[in-house]
Parts: sequence; structure tokens; C-alpha cells
Amino acid sequence: MESLNKNVCNCKKVSFDKIEDSIKNGADSFEKVVEETKATKGCGRCKSYVEDIVKSKLNK
Repeated sequence: MESLNKNVCNCKKVSFDKIEDSIKNGADSFEKVVEETKATKGCGRCKSYVEDIVKSKLNK
């Protein structure tokens, strides 16, 4: 089983769990998750992956 602690954003060292925690703590949009976690603020290659995670979590 793949660890959810694996970094989604390697530049800023943001894990799947950190993104999930951000949403649980009230971040209710992609922009708010980025503001809180700094994911996608490095090279930006993870942007679509982070967007997919946020959409998936917010649509539950």
C-alpha cells in the first residue's frame, strides 16, 4: 500500500496528508489549500495533481 505521507509537491515538501489536513481545517478551495500549504509554489509541476486531490476531497 502506498504511503499517503509521500510528497505531492516535492519542491515545498507537501504531503497528501498535509493537503487533506488543510481541507479538514477549513480550506475550501484550491487557492486556500495552496495558500496554507504552499503546494505548487515551486516549479508548479504538481498543480494538476493538487487540483485533483482538492476536487476529490471537496466533492465528498
